[in-house]
Amino acid sequence: MKKIFNMDNPFWVAMGRVFDIFVLNCLWLLCCLPVFTIGPATTGLYYGMFGILRGDGGYPSRDFFKSFKQNFKQGVQLGILLTLIGAFLALDIYLCYHSGRGIYTFFLFFFVVLFVVWLAVTLYTFPLLAKFERTNKQILIWAFTLCIKNFPRTLYMFFSLALGIWACHLLIGLIFIAPAFIAENHTAILLTILDPYLPKPFEEDEFDGTDSPDGTQNTSDDKIVPPDDDMKWLL
Repeated sequence: MKKIFNMDNPFWVAMGRVFDIFVLNCLWLLCCLPVFTIGPATTGLYYGMFGILRGDGGYPSRDFFKSFKQNFKQGVQLGILLTLIGAFLALDIYLCYHSGRGIYTFFLFFFVVLFVVWLAVTLYTFPLLAKFERTNKQILIWAFTLCIKNFPRTLYMFFSLALGIWACHLLIGLIFIAPAFIAENHTAILLTILDPYLPKPFEEDEFDGTDSPDGTQNTSDDKIVPPDDDMKWLL
C-alpha cells in the first residue's frame, strides 16, 4: 500500500509529468490569444519542455513565463515574420491551385516546396530561441541548417505535427493537451541534435557566466551563447 502512494512510484511520476505538460499547454493557449504573441508563447513552451525532459527545470509555469518574458521582443518579431511568410506562401499555393494548369502547375510545385522549407525552419526556430542567445538572422540561418542537415528527424517532426493536427480535428478537446505533446515529441528529437552543446543538467551554476567545456558561454539568464566559428558548433 505504501508503494502505491509513494510519489516516487513510476505511475505518479508519469502522472506528474502529464500534469506538467497540461499546464504548459494551457499557458501556451492562453498566451497565444493575442495572436501576435504566439512566438514568445511557443518559445516558453519549448523552454519548459527542455526543462522537463532534461530534468533541470523548475516549476513549468515559472519556466514558461521566464522564457516568455526573456524572449518576448525577439519572439514577437520572429513570430510575425514567419506568420507573414507562411500566409503569403499559403495564399500563393491557393491561387496557383485554382488557376488551372500550364505555368501555374510549376509555380504550385515551387510554392509547395517553399512552404515545406518554411514549416521546417519554423519548427526549429523557437526551440533554438528558447536556449540560445543569437540575433533573429542567426537563429533563422541555424534553423535552416539544422532542418536540412537532420532531414530524417525533420520528416519525423512533420509526421508528429500532422498526426497531432489530425487528432485535434477528430476531437477538438485534444487542443488542450495535443500541442504540448507535439512540443514534447519535437523536444526529444531536438535534444539528440543539441544536447552536446547544452550544459549538462545542474551544471549551469558551475559554469554561469564563464565558458563551458564545449566552448559555449552561459549568460546570467541561462541562455547559451555558442562560439562564433562559422556555425561549426552546429555543423
